[in-house]
Amino acid sequence: MKSHHIVAIGTWGGDKQQLIEYNSCIAVGIDCPRAKLRVSILLDTIQEYQVRYISSDEEISEAVNKAGLIIGARGMAHEGILQRKPVIVVGEYGFGGLVTPDTLHEQCSNYFKGKINGIKEEYFSLERLEEEIKRGFTLTFQELQMMSNQTIRFLHNI
Repeated sequence: MKSHHIVAIGTWGGDKQQLIEYNSCIAVGIDCPRAKLRVSILLDTIQEYQVRYISSDEEISEAVNKAGLIIGARGMAHEGILQRKPVIVVGEYGFGGLVTPDTLHEQCSNYFKGKINGIKEEYFSLERLEEEIKRGFTLTFQELQMMSNQTIRFLHNI
């Protein structure tokens, strides 16, 4: 089942609305049981998103490809960036937040493990996660493309 919404943003040609379709499916790939439980508590209360929980590495590429937003850590977050998807880092070191052009390098250097300089299984606010989900759907294609390209360059320099 596809989950897409048509969203009107800005104006085009004077009074005509420009319509952009976005995919409201969220793929979740979190290894830390406590963090995964907290994320699922929030996502179970929001009906507008279709959620897919990833349980194995074999599912990552397909799930990321079909998703409109990624919540996860390490390989899941990395794959999301490479496939030009909005990524919210939540991992064993807590809540790293939405990856943006401003935070990409720092998150890459931290291997998308969670909060930069966080502690294992650090508590995070569900309200903040919900805000970041909404913010994630507002990233532009250009921002996502730029982060994908920067990640590829970062990998070549390791």
